[in-house]
Amino acid sequence: IITITSPENIHPTKQKRVIFITARVHPGESPASYVCEGLMEFLLEDTPEAKALRDHIVFKFVPMLNPDGVALGNYRCSLMGFDLNRHWTDPSRWAHPTLE
Repeated sequence: IITITSPENIHPTKQKRVIFITARVHPGESPASYVCEGLMEFLLEDTPEAKALRDHIVFKFVPMLNPDGVALGNYRCSLMGFDLNRHWTDPSRWAHPTLE
């Protein structure tokens, strides 16, 4: 997980909004990698807009949620042949480890 925020937001007693961004749950959705990369680059820029977002929000990124499926060239499935979008609510540590 990649975290982008202001250093002041890391303090454990500080409560901030968190936005969790994932990409490539379906390996064939390669444009999502570019969108995720572009958003991370924008948030790291030295602009007033990016600084304001970092000051008020903690961004958590998982740029490739299904790396095994991507490496195998699958379109929708993981290494085990599962569509991970169908297992968000009840993932198995054995069959869907990236969701655990």
